[in-house]
Amino acid sequence: MSTASSTLYRYADFLTEPVPENFPSPNRNRVRINPLERGAYFPEVSLEEGGRLFNLGTQPLVVAFYSWHWNAYGDRYFAELQQLQAAVEAAGAKLVVISTEDKKQFKAIHPTSPAFDIIHDTQHRIARKAGIYSETDPIWGRVSGVNEDVPVPAVYVLSPSSEINFAFVDHYLQNSLPVEKIIAAIGNQLAISA
Repeated sequence: MSTASSTLYRYADFLTEPVPENFPSPNRNRVRINPLERGAYFPEVSLEEGGRLFNLGTQPLVVAFYSWHWNAYGDRYFAELQQLQAAVEAAGAKLVVISTEDKKQFKAIHPTSPAFDIIHDTQHRIARKAGIYSETDPIWGRVSGVNEDVPVPAVYVLSPSSEINFAFVDHYLQNSLPVEKIIAAIGNQLAISA
């Protein structure tokens, strides 16, 4: 054994490049999410086919954002949405779920068709307009275990004029759907419009 080979990697932990004294701040150009709140109007969003996103008519609309990338929370949230569907329909409203997955992915994850309408927002256009998605304020920066760039969970109860009567946003994936509050908001909206 020669001495040259034994000392070849003697200083392996030595950095050949200098380490900067100040790293750039990840918060410098950060735009935080700013979810829509009660009293605001849900943005007008059109589909790629050229039609309006929602046909509100005279009944309230419950809009829920969903992603299976929320892992166990997403599974529980989807089950809660399926249970919420019957209560929303009985209260006289309609449930629309906006999913971050395309049709093929959604069908692979949920082979049985749910009772509610699903809109696929793979580019996060609707979520961005609702203020629950921003590239510079990702959910994976707040919640461990979420590895995709997806919006935070949100549920909105809309009047026929697209005014938000109830807003639920779960920034940290910790809360269950407030079913009683959603149904109460639908009842209040129906009482106002009657």
